[in-house]
Amino acid sequence: MAAALIGEALISASIEVLCDRVTSAETTLLILFAVLNDAEEKEIVNPAVREWLNELKHAVFDAEDLLDEIDTEALRYKLEGTDQICSHVASLKSSSFPTESQPSSVC
Repeated sequence: MAAALIGEALISASIEVLCDRVTSAETTLLILFAVLNDAEEKEIVNPAVREWLNELKHAVFDAEDLLDEIDTEALRYKLEGTDQICSHVASLKSSSFPTESQPSSVC
C-alpha cells in the first residue's frame, strides 16, 4: 500500500513537471509564430529569407505536433488514473529487465 502511494506521488510530480515544461514550450512556440509572421513579411523583399522561413516553419510545426502528442498522452494517463500508470510502468519494467534481475516494484 505504501509503495503504491509513493509510486502515485512520484508519477503525479513527474506529470506536473512535464506539464510545466509543455506550457513553457508552448509559450516559446507563440514567440516563434510571431517571428514567422515577421519573416513572412520580409521574404517579399529578401528572397534568401524564404528558404530560412520554410525550414523554420517545418521545425515549428514539428514542435507543435510533438507538444500535442505529449498533451494527449498526459491527458490519457490522467484519465486512466495512477493505478493504470503503475501497471504500465510495471509492464515496461518487466519487458526491459530479465526476471532474475528485476528490481522491486515501486507501484
